[in-house]
Amino acid sequence: MAAGPLPGRVVCFGEAMHRTLDSKITPGGSEYNVACALSQLGMKTSWVSVLPEDEKLIRNNAEKSGVYLDLRNSKHSVGTYTVDSSLQSVEYQRSNSSFANLEPAEFDWRAILTGARWLVTSGITPLLGHSPRSAWGSALTFAELDGTLIALDLNHRPQLGSIEKLWEIIRPRMRMLHILVLSPGSLVSIASLEGLNIPTNYEENIEALSELRLRFLIPYLCCTFKRPESNGKQKRWSVVAHAFGVDSTEDDAIIHSPTEMLGGGDAWLAGFIDALCEHGHGPVSPLIGALRGDLLAALNQNSFGDVSTVSREQLDDYESRRDWKEGMHRTLEV
Repeated sequence: MAAGPLPGRVVCFGEAMHRTLDSKITPGGSEYNVACALSQLGMKTSWVSVLPEDEKLIRNNAEKSGVYLDLRNSKHSVGTYTVDSSLQSVEYQRSNSSFANLEPAEFDWRAILTGARWLVTSGITPLLGHSPRSAWGSALTFAELDGTLIALDLNHRPQLGSIEKLWEIIRPRMRMLHILVLSPGSLVSIASLEGLNIPTNYEENIEALSELRLRFLIPYLCCTFKRPESNGKQKRWSVVAHAFGVDSTEDDAIIHSPTEMLGGGDAWLAGFIDALCEHGHGPVSPLIGALRGDLLAALNQNSFGDVSTVSREQLDDYESRRDWKEGMHRTLEV
């Protein structure tokens, strides 16, 4: 197990489950994936959650990545999800999981977040039931009080509840967030709920993102995009609205051949946070963060499983291949 929580670490709170694809069982979960991806890059991370005592797969994979485990025990089993790659569908079984049955009083958030720079969570957790929502709300409250930056991937899962229900929960807490990541579909839905013009094309998506950021004054409001290309390839890019404008990586998009349909968004958030932290050398621009997120997401989806195994050396190697001549843009194929 990793040495333990240290100042400056990233705390990720959420559920992890057993995933089945082609008869192979692997671990996965939004915040768990972010913790593992960041730890693979050498950042100190901790994953806060609930697991049965005899669960080994999720624990061993996290420990192998170097993640510090801050776990509560449960008599309930972990949730599961089955991926059908031919139908591009995912079926979840998590309603009575160990995480859904957590005890909020077992989480001392002031102690958990002591020294933490970031709290990472998602919109999945508050829809998993009253207890997860209570613990999630407490985590956000203590993070705000203690000055811990909060990153949230909306990650709307229709099986858990409507986008209207989720936005009703998230909207009052927007002032707490430092980073919010949306999918294009969620962006359209939220723009509609907020009474903005519903985006019908890419340019209007960017305008809606910028308007939402101004409405809530969130430092980084992000949206990730992907589009099928010929020969089984995929184009991946992202847009970040921030206080100084909007940055898009479309001209510097990543072209890749994904073997995995899941995990890309989690890897993107890990890459973006990693760039903002920049290993003690000061923050970088949101554009660099978005580019790193795109690259890490593509590299992660190029291999089997939700959880990134990309090392710092591998990421640095691919980043060094870009052509950074002034005024020139180039897609990167990985």
